[in-house]
Amino acid sequence: MKKIKIFSLFVCLAMLVIACHNDDDERGVQMRTVLVYIAGDNSLRSFATEDLAEMTEGMQSVDDNSYNLLVYIDTGSSPKLIRLKKDKKKNVVQEELIATYEGRNSVDVSKMKEVINTAFSEYPAQSYGLVLWSHGEGWLAKSQNKTRWWGQDGGSNYMDISELKDVLRNAPHLSFLLFDACFMQSVEVVYELKEHADYIIGSPTEIPAPGAPYQKVVPAMFANNASATDIAKAYFEFYADENLYTGKLPYNWGLGDPWTAGVSVSVVNTSMLEQLAKSSSEIILKYIKGRQAIATSGILCYDCRSSKYYYDFDGLIRSLGSETSEYEAWKAAYDAAVVYWKTTPNNYSSYGGSFSMNGSAGLSTYIFRQSYEEEINPFYRQSIQWYSAAGWDETGW
Repeated sequence: MKKIKIFSLFVCLAMLVIACHNDDDERGVQMRTVLVYIAGDNSLRSFATEDLAEMTEGMQSVDDNSYNLLVYIDTGSSPKLIRLKKDKKKNVVQEELIATYEGRNSVDVSKMKEVINTAFSEYPAQSYGLVLWSHGEGWLAKSQNKTRWWGQDGGSNYMDISELKDVLRNAPHLSFLLFDACFMQSVEVVYELKEHADYIIGSPTEIPAPGAPYQKVVPAMFANNASATDIAKAYFEFYADENLYTGKLPYNWGLGDPWTAGVSVSVVNTSMLEQLAKSSSEIILKYIKGRQAIATSGILCYDCRSSKYYYDFDGLIRSLGSETSEYEAWKAAYDAAVVYWKTTPNNYSSYGGSFSMNGSAGLSTYIFRQSYEEEINPFYRQSIQWYSAAGWDETGW
């Protein structure tokens, strides 16, 4: 009898091992893992819930045996890391819990590293993508409180781009990095992060309040031979649809209402940024000398606030009066770096309402002003690699 019991136990264990092995086999070769990192413990928390529902919808058309969509979501309570996967009948997309966390600051470097390490080590693949979802304010220092960072957790926690760069050192090299956050597509940000992703997707101005249309973007992220441009197109074309876009936003617009005010999206090929820096420095060093003031009246500003940190980069170069051949050489380098750029005629600012995008080319830059000499300019000199790469360090600024 004892031998029979032992044999039965052995058979059960063997069947369990085989079952687990078969489950692994069903997943097959993992082509891509994408992590959506939602730092939503802020005024956007309701949109985070909506976007998670859109991601669930988007996964209906994705082969989850070959592709992994992981979502870290923190809306103020019970942060968790989940995988969106289909049930065994492939009819319903469900949340598979990977990890739960105590209340935390999701833009703390060590906490973010922990999540990224768990996600990408437990779901290895041939390529990786990362979506950063939160408030955003470009390249400036978080010490400026209301601006200059990516990611907000609670009322006073932010993440500098230098800290984000530190976090990304803990991640595998990314095929794409998508900023679903405002003001992140600046030449300063993409140059700072160029070593960590092949392509960076984002907007030089404010994004729509609902963020990316994930029911469209998720299938684009996991399509065969998916490219960063395909992802950006899915983002842009949803909001640019002629049956949706009006260029205005109703005064009583609210959560769940269609976003009719437009969008702008660009894609940067990071491998071309060194050449862009070289071409930019040639013009900047020739036309900006001795700390001369730079006229901005003819350059589109993506920032409708009085601070005005984000000007169109192409507009700056054109404004310097460079010769046609010089500008054409620079523009060739720019177009090689900014491989996709689309905007609706108008975009929307929560500070200034609808505004024209005339004069936009998809990438913002900072323009030095004497009035910012006390704090902003010193930070730029000390912390932004683009400052020396583009020749600003030899202009007197």
